Formats: sequence, structure tokens, C-alpha cells
Amino acid sequence: MEEINKKPQKVPPFDISEEARALLHRLVQGEQVEDSEPGRAELVALGLAVHNPQYDRWSAADMWHAEHTALAEERAAIAHHLRRMDQLSELHRELRSAESSRGDGIEFLGRNELVTAAIMQAVDSASIEICTAHPRNRKPETLRAVITSEIKLLQRGIALRTIYPDTARNRPAEQEWAAEVSKHGAAVRTLATDFERMILVDDKVAIFSDHRGVPSANTAFKATHPGLLAFLRHIYDQQWERAEPWAGGRFLRKAETVTTGRSRRILNKLREGRTLKQIAGELGVSLRTGNSDLNKLYEAVGVNTQFALGVWWSSEAAADERKLG
Repeated sequence: MEEINKKPQKVPPFDISEEARALLHRLVQGEQVEDSEPGRAELVALGLAVHNPQYDRWSAADMWHAEHTALAEERAAIAHHLRRMDQLSELHRELRSAESSRGDGIEFLGRNELVTAAIMQAVDSASIEICTAHPRNRKPETLRAVITSEIKLLQRGIALRTIYPDTARNRPAEQEWAAEVSKHGAAVRTLATDFERMILVDDKVAIFSDHRGVPSANTAFKATHPGLLAFLRHIYDQQWERAEPWAGGRFLRKAETVTTGRSRRILNKLREGRTLKQIAGELGVSLRTGNSDLNKLYEAVGVNTQFALGVWWSSEAAADERKLG
């Protein structure tokens, strides 16, 4: 591992200045020049000019020898960097192995006080984004208490994303909370199906439910391990993709609306060139569900192919639907 700290060899530049290029043509024609000739030092550094001590002049080097010397230096530099890459990979494998053996990155929070303290500490440390998912009802007094603190987070430039169950749209306390934080830039969505309770902060820490035995609101796990955080982020993003945007009103869908939030996302992703199988995976639904959504759209729009559906989605006729997001 000693070589990893060595500086890589300096690789000569591939390009040369116009002065050096013009001088090289003169040297190749047999001309000899003095030290002061513009471009001479550049050619010497590239091995393209050699000194003639008899006349104290510079002439063209043997081009075949110069080429093969330069290529040998390039190959040596490439080999050096390849060895360095292998050594870096080996070092990081050792670090990951050491990290796994320590068992760090996961902490059980066995009491409600510990859960609350961990959440507060994580939120206070936020600098980029807080993502939360609340599948259970929250007390009106709790929601009123957090409005001020969450607005302060948004004013600090921290992004806030929250998922609630669809039933929250019919509860005044959640309506008031969602309307207020949305005005300050928070993104709120609701989900009709079950989803995981969790809080993720800056992709550096997550608090999520304890699923051992009977799920409890008073216990949880705190995660800081990068691999587990990436997995939890993947779960959260799938839940977010399935959820419907909400800014605090009641859950009313216009009778004339053809699309749903999910079908609009399917249409947009189809327009980007993804396959329905890829889209279903990204949205966390089965391929059968994706096909079902498309079949409903075929019937509603009066077409029978994805191409025709795409033409409709890009047309003026679907302009109002596209604005729904």
C-alpha cells in the first residue's frame, strides 16, 4: 500500500503551441536553431529536439525514437494510475469490512423519550432536506406546535417533504397544517395505501419504526449506516412517487378529470422513453397495476395504443390535465 501515497508521474502535454509546431517543421527540414528560439524549450520537454554540442545548436530528434519514448511514458503513466485505482479499491474494501465488523450505524431506541430526542437532534442538525412519512393520525395540538418550527426550517432553506394518509385530507388540523407549510414551500403528499413511518435527514440519519413483534409508536431504530440509509431513501422515494400532491384542501377530484396523479406520472415517464415495466418498478407498483392504469386511460380518452395515448397527452386537449402535475 506504500505506492498509494506516491504522486503520479507528470504526463507531458499532448498539444503544443503554434510556435513550437512551426519550429518543429523547420527542424525536420534540417534547420538548427539557438537556445533563444521561441518554442525550443517546449520541443525539448517533449523529446522532439536534441542539442548538438559541436555547434551549440538544437536540431530535430529521431522521430521514431521520440514517438516510442513518448508512448512508453504514456503507458507507464497509465499503468501507474491503474495500480493506484486497484490500491484505492482495496483500501475502501478494507474500510467497509472494518465498518461492518464494528456493527455501527444502527441504534435501538427503546423508549418514547429516546425516539423524541433522536428526532429533535436529527432535525436540529439538518442542512439540506428533511423527508417524513406519518401513516398514523397526529394530534391537533402536535400539528399546531410543529407549524412554527417547520416554517423556520423552510426559511433556513431546508427542503421539507411529508407524506400523510389520504384520510388526513378530511381532518381540519391536518388541512390547516398542510396549507400553512405549503405556503412556505413544503411539499406534502397523501397516500391511499399503507406506507412506512420514517424520518430521513440529509441522507445522514434516519429514524424508522420497530417492526419486531407488534409495531409500537414508542420504540424505533436510528440509522446512520450509508447502506441502510440508501435503502430507506429508496423506500421513501417509492412511497413519494405513489402519493398525490396536497396543499391543504379536501380531497376533491373534478368529475371531468381523466387522469390520476399516478397515471400522470406514468404518462410523463412514457414520454421520457421509459418502458411500462421500468415505470412500474420506479413507482413501486406491479406491472399489472400499470397496465390497468393505461387501460383506464385508453377507455377514457378513446384510443387503443400507447402511441395514440402519447399524442393525446402532448396535445392541447390534455393541457389542463398536464397542469395538475
